[in-house]
Amino acid sequence: MKKLLIALVAAMALVVPGLRAANPLDILSGVVGAVTSSDKFEIKDLEGTWEYKSPAVTFKSDDALSKAGGVAASAAAEAKLAPYYSRLGLNSVVITFDAEGNFTIKAKKFTLNGTAVKDSDSGLLTLKFQTSGKINLGHISAIASKDAVGVLTLTLDATRVIAIVDKVASIANNQTLKTMSQLLDKYDGIYAGAKFKRKK
Repeated sequence: MKKLLIALVAAMALVVPGLRAANPLDILSGVVGAVTSSDKFEIKDLEGTWEYKSPAVTFKSDDALSKAGGVAASAAAEAKLAPYYSRLGLNSVVITFDAEGNFTIKAKKFTLNGTAVKDSDSGLLTLKFQTSGKINLGHISAIASKDAVGVLTLTLDATRVIAIVDKVASIANNQTLKTMSQLLDKYDGIYAGAKFKRKK
């Protein structure tokens, strides 16, 4: 299995533009995470504080081979998103959940509160935000998964992300947000968000 994963990483690095300069260990970690991630967890399993690790781009698939292959495409998209996340201060995001699913999302420029509810059938995690200033995020459904190395991945349908980004960009007149929205719009059928590591 280890040799198969190493061969897959090497092949992706040769074939996918933008991966040649990437750290092979990061790519291998992405492959392992994609293959071992699961949405089979309960709200109480999220209790604690989670710190931003990196952008996340996923494809909705239950097939392990498709997930492993999708790592190549998602790694390239994540690399393109990373500078925008940094400019917007999203790389400072920390999420804290309690056992009932109440959460606080903090970053340098904002704090959001709400409640998370998990649908046991679909595996979707619905984040119900409290109204904050001019922007009402309402309810947002995310694909949520945890992998064997303790990473929580939260991603939203890119069309939903684009709608939120466009809304904020129009209020804030922020060019970085507008450019990120245009970048996301180039991809079809993806889910974008972030990976979080549990704070020890």
